[in-house]
Amino acid sequence: MMTAQVTVHEGREGTVLVAQILKAKGASVIGIERHRSIRDAAKLLTENNIGAVLVTGGDGICGILSERDIARGVASFGGVVADAAVETLMTRDVLTCAPTDNSDELMTMMTARRIRHLPVTVGGEIVGMISIGDIVKARLSELENESEAMQIYIAGMA
Repeated sequence: MMTAQVTVHEGREGTVLVAQILKAKGASVIGIERHRSIRDAAKLLTENNIGAVLVTGGDGICGILSERDIARGVASFGGVVADAAVETLMTRDVLTCAPTDNSDELMTMMTARRIRHLPVTVGGEIVGMISIGDIVKARLSELENESEAMQIYIAGMA
């Protein structure tokens, strides 16, 4: 497996850190073995209401499989892909991030690269997974808090 740690500016004031997102949403990560079927992976995604699973092999994480990967597989190979092994459709070059990365820059990078899910690692160990949706939710919450603080400030000046 090839993983690449995404480097972003850490802890810029006024941004939400990945660690804060994981604390709010939880750090559980769902995985599937690479020899399992695409059908099994689709069931796992549906049962857990998630958009991606980490793919494991004999030596740990070997890829990531998303709903988008499955949709492309069905479009390319038809319904027979349901019986194929997960490793046939998974993304092998997995980008990761760290708990200290800031969400604003990850959101920009994920949008530019069209990535929806990033495993979070510390010292090579997976400690969680975040999605672009998690980042957007955290950013909206942050903006609401800033707006409320600004309204209180302005009301105090009147």
